[in-house]
Amino acid sequence: MMDLELLKRFYLVAQVGTVGKAAEKLNIAQSAVTKSIGDFEYQMKVKLFERVPKGMQLTPQGERLYVFAKQILEQTDNFEKAFHEKEDEISGELKIITTPFVGSEWLVPNLRGFLNKYPKISIKVLLRSENIDLTEGDIAILTPIPQQPHLMQQHLFTVQVRLFASPRYLKEFGSPKRMEELDHHHLITYRGNYYSPYGSTNWILNLGGDKINSTRRSYFEIDSLHGMLNSALQGFGIAELPNYSTILNTELKEVLPDIIGPETQIYYISPKARKNSKKIQLLFEYLSKKGK
Repeated sequence: MMDLELLKRFYLVAQVGTVGKAAEKLNIAQSAVTKSIGDFEYQMKVKLFERVPKGMQLTPQGERLYVFAKQILEQTDNFEKAFHEKEDEISGELKIITTPFVGSEWLVPNLRGFLNKYPKISIKVLLRSENIDLTEGDIAILTPIPQQPHLMQQHLFTVQVRLFASPRYLKEFGSPKRMEELDHHHLITYRGNYYSPYGSTNWILNLGGDKINSTRRSYFEIDSLHGMLNSALQGFGIAELPNYSTILNTELKEVLPDIIGPETQIYYISPKARKNSKKIQLLFEYLSKKGK
C-alpha cells in the first residue's frame, strides 16, 4: 500500500526542486527528506528523481507519479476540509485570493455584514498582483481563468473604466467637454503601458486621438491603482479608474461621463471539488448581492 506521508514528501520535493527547500517547508532535517525519497523509491520499485546541478529532476516515471500525487493530495485536502466542515457548517476559516485593488476597494467594504451574520467564520484575504497561485486559497475573486475545467467560475459583477477628477482640479483647469480637450489637461496614469484586471491600458492617453500612433503625455505616473485614486483626490489631474461604488462615493467627479472605457468581468472562483462547501456557498450568495 502506498504511504501517503511519503507521497506528500515526494510531491513537495518535485514542486520546489530541491531537498533543502522541501526540508525547510517541512521543518525537518534534509537527511530525513532524503531518506523518505529513498524509502519511497524502494516502495515503488522505480527511480523517481535524478540529481542535477540545480537540485532534483523528475524521471519519466517520477513525472507520471507527480501527476497522480497532485490529484490525490488535492482530493484528500478537499475531503478533509469538507469532512470537518460538516461538524459545524458555518464555522472555520476561508482564504480569499484577490488583487490589491479589488480586495481593499470592493471586498473589504462588503464583508462586514457577512462577518456579523457568521461570526464563527474567520476570513483571510491574500492580495496578489502577479504569479497568483490558486492553491493558496479556498476562493479567488478575479477575472475569469480560461481552460480550467476543474474550477467553478461564477459571475459577480461587471466594472467599467471611467474618467475622474477632483472638484479642486476642475475648478482650476475646467472640465473637458470633448475627448480632444484631454490633450490640454493633466493626466494621471499607471506607470508604463499595462494590462490590469480592471481592463485599463492607459486608455486615457489614446482616447479620441486623431493619429494612429499619437499618444498624450502623462502628467503624473504611479504604479498603483490606489496611488492613482489618491492622486486624483489630491487634485493632481484626471485619472481613469474602475467605477466601484467606493470610488463613486468619494468627492471625485466623472469627466466626460458619456464616454465608457473598457469593461471587465469579475468572477467568484472555487474548486469544483468543493462545490458542497457550505462556507463557500454562503459567501458567494452574500457577495453576489453586493454589485460593484
